Amino acid sequence: MVILLIAWVALFLLQEQEGAEAHHSRGDLEERAGNFREAAKEYEIAARLDPSEKNLFDLGSELLKYHGYRQALQIFSYAVDKWPESAKLRVGLGVAQYSLGKYREAVETLCRAVDLDPKDTRALGFLGKMYNVAPELSQEVTKRLERFARLYPNNPAANYYYALSLRGHSDKQAKALLLKSVTEDPAFAEAHYQLGLLDESDGLSATAIHEYEAAVRIRPDLAQARYHLARLYEKNGQPELARKEFRAFEALKAAH
Repeated sequence: MVILLIAWVALFLLQEQEGAEAHHSRGDLEERAGNFREAAKEYEIAARLDPSEKNLFDLGSELLKYHGYRQALQIFSYAVDKWPESAKLRVGLGVAQYSLGKYREAVETLCRAVDLDPKDTRALGFLGKMYNVAPELSQEVTKRLERFARLYPNNPAANYYYALSLRGHSDKQAKALLLKSVTEDPAFAEAHYQLGLLDESDGLSATAIHEYEAAVRIRPDLAQARYHLARLYEKNGQPELARKEFRAFEALKAAH
């Protein structure tokens, strides 16, 4: 009798697992077809049938992708309680927190994710983008971004985000890191823009113009680079070029 009961339970669990996998696969198909609501429903059923790390992560990620931030926060909070050592679940939680304006919590969560897995470039990438949203934690963020840059010395993003965290404190080191970023990736428009800002603040108008020109050539929609470029053209007695860039800047502003 006991053997039969064990066999029945095992069969029930197997059917439940197969059902979860089937719903997850249907969720993947709906996602590829661009049907967000249907995909989210399928992922939710899969997560209810089998609340595994993967199913919960995929459900939370789908909700984040389509701005279901509050639901995503609930899913990732539950998942992190269940798998506290999962770096990727903490990344999802941190993004949900940030999207809801919970900046301090987001930075703390992402710092923890980086500590759990220093090689997870997703966690470090998100943390780099949030370096200035919680000033009281800036030193903690900088420490982890420094570790990221040391782990990946030839990674343009690693050097870029570490450089941003140093701005205003160690501009000379920040500039060296940004130069390294554009050496490794000459098409890194944002790094060219940041170099332009540093050169402009140092009174190096010619090199600043060169960096801003590179930024807008690579990313024509980089509005702030166009604005700074227009100001320097105007300052340097190039009114026609200045007007052209101001017009482009205003058009980009109006479009957003």
